[in-house]
Amino acid sequence: MKFTEIFRFEFRYQWRHTSTWLLFGLFLLFGFLILRMVTLPDGTYLNAPGTIAFFTVFGSVIWVVIGGVVAGDAATRDRQTRMHPLMYTTPVSKLTYLGARFLAALAVNALILLSLFAGCLLSFYGPGAKTQFMGPFRLASYFTNYGFLALPTVVATTAIQFTVAALSGRAIASYVASILILIFSQFGGTTVHYALEWKVLGSLMDLLGTSIVVEMEGWTPIDKNTRLILLEGPWLWNRLLWFGLAAGALAFTYFRFRLGHVIPNTPWTRIFSRRSNPGRSPVLTSPDASDQGNRDTSPINLPNRFRQFGITTDVRQTLAIARTSFGMIARSRGGLTLVALLAIGTGLFAPEYMEWLGVPLLARTEEVLRTLTPALSSFKTQWIIIPFLTIFYAGELVWREREAGLNELSDTTPVREWVLLLGKFLGLSLVIITWVTFLMGAGIINQLVMKYHHFEIGVYLKALFGIQLTNYLLFALLVYAIHILVNQKYIGHMVAIGVYGYILFASMIGLEHNILIYASDPGWSYSDMLGFGPTITPWLWFKFYWVSWAFLLAVIATLFWVRSKEGGLHARFQRAKHRFAAYRPAFWMAVVLVAGSGGFIFYNTNVLNAYLNQADRLLMRAKYERRYGSYWNAPRPVLVRTRLQVELYPDEQKAEIAGTYQLVNRGKVAIDSIHLSTIPQDGIAAVSFNRPAFPMVLDDELGYRIYSLKNPLQPGDSLQMHFKMHIEPRGFSNTGVDASVVANGSHLTSDWMPVIGYQDDRRLRDVRDRSTHGLAPRTERPSLYDVAARNDTRHAEQIDLEAIVGTTRGQIGVAPGALRRTWTKGDRQYFHYATNAPIHNDYAFFSARYAVREAHWIPHSPRSGQTFPNPLPGSQPTVKPVTIQIYYHPDHDANVERMVKSAQASLAYYSREFGLYPYSHFRVLERPGPGRGMHAEPMTIDYQEGYSLMNPRPAGLDLPYHIMAHEVAHQWWGLFLSPAAVEGAGVLVESLATYSAMQVVEETLGYEHLLRYLSQMRLEYEVPRSRAAPPLLRANNQFMNYRKGPFALYVLRKYIGKDRVNDALRRMLRDYTPNPPLPTTLDFYRELQTVTPDSLHVMVHDLFAANTFWELETQRATAKQLKEGTWQVILELEARKMTVDSIGMETNVLMKDWIEIGVYAPTAKDQPSEKVLYLRKHRISTGKQTIILTVPEKPGRAGLDPNHLLIDLNPGNNTKKLKMEGVL
Repeated sequence: MKFTEIFRFEFRYQWRHTSTWLLFGLFLLFGFLILRMVTLPDGTYLNAPGTIAFFTVFGSVIWVVIGGVVAGDAATRDRQTRMHPLMYTTPVSKLTYLGARFLAALAVNALILLSLFAGCLLSFYGPGAKTQFMGPFRLASYFTNYGFLALPTVVATTAIQFTVAALSGRAIASYVASILILIFSQFGGTTVHYALEWKVLGSLMDLLGTSIVVEMEGWTPIDKNTRLILLEGPWLWNRLLWFGLAAGALAFTYFRFRLGHVIPNTPWTRIFSRRSNPGRSPVLTSPDASDQGNRDTSPINLPNRFRQFGITTDVRQTLAIARTSFGMIARSRGGLTLVALLAIGTGLFAPEYMEWLGVPLLARTEEVLRTLTPALSSFKTQWIIIPFLTIFYAGELVWREREAGLNELSDTTPVREWVLLLGKFLGLSLVIITWVTFLMGAGIINQLVMKYHHFEIGVYLKALFGIQLTNYLLFALLVYAIHILVNQKYIGHMVAIGVYGYILFASMIGLEHNILIYASDPGWSYSDMLGFGPTITPWLWFKFYWVSWAFLLAVIATLFWVRSKEGGLHARFQRAKHRFAAYRPAFWMAVVLVAGSGGFIFYNTNVLNAYLNQADRLLMRAKYERRYGSYWNAPRPVLVRTRLQVELYPDEQKAEIAGTYQLVNRGKVAIDSIHLSTIPQDGIAAVSFNRPAFPMVLDDELGYRIYSLKNPLQPGDSLQMHFKMHIEPRGFSNTGVDASVVANGSHLTSDWMPVIGYQDDRRLRDVRDRSTHGLAPRTERPSLYDVAARNDTRHAEQIDLEAIVGTTRGQIGVAPGALRRTWTKGDRQYFHYATNAPIHNDYAFFSARYAVREAHWIPHSPRSGQTFPNPLPGSQPTVKPVTIQIYYHPDHDANVERMVKSAQASLAYYSREFGLYPYSHFRVLERPGPGRGMHAEPMTIDYQEGYSLMNPRPAGLDLPYHIMAHEVAHQWWGLFLSPAAVEGAGVLVESLATYSAMQVVEETLGYEHLLRYLSQMRLEYEVPRSRAAPPLLRANNQFMNYRKGPFALYVLRKYIGKDRVNDALRRMLRDYTPNPPLPTTLDFYRELQTVTPDSLHVMVHDLFAANTFWELETQRATAKQLKEGTWQVILELEARKMTVDSIGMETNVLMKDWIEIGVYAPTAKDQPSEKVLYLRKHRISTGKQTIILTVPEKPGRAGLDPNHLLIDLNPGNNTKKLKMEGVL
């Protein structure tokens, strides 16, 4: 046979196969739908090369998982059909046989993945295309993405799949190879790149192109719209490496594959062979006549055994089948080994991922479980291997007898269908239980490696064997039923993987209700403070619902169980009808369970609670803006005083609130109506006023009310508004149960309270969402130059607060203010709090079984003969001790003393530099949850349990100390100084708080510790990030607020000094009150210019008013020793400065900046840091220049901007090791 004949036959066979067309249609549909549903950043085209690259990689990942059917079938079909003895005797060479089949499989796979691009084109240019978000058509965008991303992935993957399948003789091996490729390339490459920081190796391991997508995060919108994926640099070496691996795999296949009947040749087979044939062959002889005459012809008496068929026999048969099924998978090469190795690796590499921002975490069981118990719908986890292995081994069990040719024999045995189904399912379940045991072992290894020895075995058992195992078993029964019903092995695999894909990505197609996503639930959580809390009840109901579905699927699968050769669809239905009489009770019981549990869930999620998917939520926002947006500028009174009676019932998860607002008309016109915004769908129980008023609008659906006053509220007048609220979960919603009030760790925020006036933060913000709902375009935040926004003070209200908090006896209720008194009434404990100075209208109430650490901070006058700066104009706080109280879970005391010291140091520094802390108390409270940050409210900071997990190294970054200092700083920045809600507001809140905390860290922990924090901050710049951005004055994201802003202030401090920067901050607190106009970054910019020398105004402009980047390089560095013993250093430098706008346009700027030049001595082995020989600022111009310096000692390293003060995206070439030359 010729090569072309085999290739043509194989290609036609694969192309006519149903599974091939299913794959083709699947990727065509995927390419079409995904681009219709995607939301892209502003300025990025749907058909941009970068967008196509992202979905090429995404589609390639899916293809790797499900595309093994083609290569596996091409490599093993002759063996599977037992035609190989005949095929191997044909006059065909091994190269022709293997080469033609491999190339045919490769061609089919290449066409399948090409359908992804066909789907993209249909999405871009078919009916209903979003032409307003499209750029010009560029054929090169599709050719480069297919040729450099998709096609190499197809070549390498198909080669490996073909190799594994051909050498093992089993098509299923190609699926196992696919999983290994995915784990090695995705999870292995990511771990090596980020956890081990072997970036080059991690990039080389990336077959699918994920690193390209990550790199594109650093591209500007212009780059994403125009820049093509090119085969150059590291990506070229990546493709060459994988092509080499593919060629090596095929060569290995060629040398190992045999065109002959394979006889096992192992030590065991040789031993058994010798036992059956010990030295000579048996001689077959024919019986002679004498033997014929002596033959016994009497009848044979067979033993008469009593045959019993009943439940006992059924149980024994079930257990026997389960034992055999488990053994088959356990003995296979990948059955238990893959998960076991992954579990061991997860445990051993714990120190690499059990950290946050460079700080190790305590390996408490609750934290370890988060890495071991991903939801079934989570795909960003290495444990995705378990569902995939479940799919493959379910198919193996269903098809075991048929592939061995024993089905006609086994199908005639007296074994019931449900026994066969249950036995094999139990065998698969035993495998899954073993896998889950490996997960538990991984968790314990993790804790041992992290030197944490408090193993909570009970929690492990509940979370892994009670919750996680349930998810896996439900999924196992689903895919098992799919294989039985489909009755075609490879199509069964594809359908099962498709169903799993639906579970993973249902939300992307608008399906978010857990009742529609198999095995889904609202989620669960575990914490030391709360245990499983209220999350377990809805979880149990949803699991009962899905168990009922699983039971129904099992009954249906039993009805359609295939025996003998009844493979036709009509025959199977007839057989199912015949069997139905025996299974009718089970079937209807399953239907009743599904309908009953589903109805109960629907009643809770859609009747007792409002079910809203993402589209519904966007529609509500649009309705709110359209219906009430016209009231944005309506006159409204100002809230000045709040009185609350808060009754918390932790055991019943409910709260009752009675409140009184004192409202004052501080405007110039009379107010004839009071507008209230409330929580949508919930509303409030009752509202009344101390003057006649009647409701005009009561819209609880959107959360808006309007009350008309009989007598308008005149300027300067006040009124009181009384309201009552009842907060209690009504059953459970699709997202679970609200956790505001819980058994231990209640946290009720002011967000529950009614708010005066229209709330602009409820409007739609995304430009495309606004366009979809017919709303006029608006920026996400008002412009920095919006005068009206500066006069809007509704988010900057300062109030007097008095609250009585009632809670269960044994718990401590906490609210802002000083504790006036406490008392007990029956089984209730009451706490009365009142503030001694106005606070920002943002507060919370807490209740838990707390341990309390109390300390004090005593203010001291900052300078002899001077008083503290006053942060609140108009008030004169007295210098009194401040009580610091840390409320924490008794077992979470690791960071308590660190919090006390940080709070004391922060209060001291901020009071000295910016103004005296005006309150008598400062509280820090813990609440349930995994979060590691903190949240500041007036005189209160709350944090979740994740904060207590941080376990800084003795010589490492003390991040908990810094976080506390940052949050204390918010008492000044964000609460005392309230900026206008415009662009750049985050700089005046988060950037100033972070910068202030840096000063506290430097003053208390030392400059070296500050450098550690700065080093961690700089790592954010190494993450691929687009240079396209507005100036810092118009900061619009977290990176600019938390990283770029503080770093700019630090750089300015290095140029003009700490005192001058702090002077500008003091001016902001002194000159801007909560009254309009509110401050913006323009005001701050003017203050910085005021304190900065004229020669450095350019630097202030570059840091704040422009998005500036520098490219600084030391091209050559030499040193010569002078005769007098000193050293001459010659530096050849090149410098460039540019600005980048918000869409990525670069503009070169003439440079004449003062930049540090440093020279450092060689570092000895026992020396912790380099000795500075020279560090001064020089005026550096655009282009090349030479700098000659003289230093007293032998230098080792020198260069430009050695401390990386300026934003240089390639800081590695700033300095160089000096090359020594002769004595001058």
